[in-house]
Amino acid sequence: MSGSRPPFTVIPGGAGSATKSAVDNESIKSPSTPPGAQLTPRERKVWDYICESLRESGLQHYTCGLTISIICRTYVRWIDAELKLSEVEERLGGTYLVETPNGHEQPHQIFYVAKNLKAELLKWLPESCLTLPSLVTAKAKIPETSKQDDLFDSAVGHARSHPSAGSG
Repeated sequence: MSGSRPPFTVIPGGAGSATKSAVDNESIKSPSTPPGAQLTPRERKVWDYICESLRESGLQHYTCGLTISIICRTYVRWIDAELKLSEVEERLGGTYLVETPNGHEQPHQIFYVAKNLKAELLKWLPESCLTLPSLVTAKAKIPETSKQDDLFDSAVGHARSHPSAGSG
């Protein structure tokens, strides 16, 4: 997969930061496909692209297998629907509007298929940090230098702030 995407860059003031976790993605594991998912080769390419993108972003996504498989299948179906809609538009001279037997104009049925798949996809994308707002939110929650559990950090801070900690 290397060489197919531009190198990971950090934009100053952007959502990411040049932390070791964002650059060194070898410790970030991707899930294997869920049992029975049986992704097609096209869906598997989308799977690999998503997992690589999440690794490059420094986001742990080991438990996202089910969500990512739904996104892959929905994305490929949406692309197919959009291609079919383009064929309809080409056949109808640049429009997707068809005339009903009663003489009314309405969008071709594939328009609604594409619309519904896009809406479904947009509902699932944030679940795997695949939108800019969800990525920013997830990145903000990653501690930059500490590898310790947040609960441990707060317990240490609480103990140090106790009045008896300074006296002795």
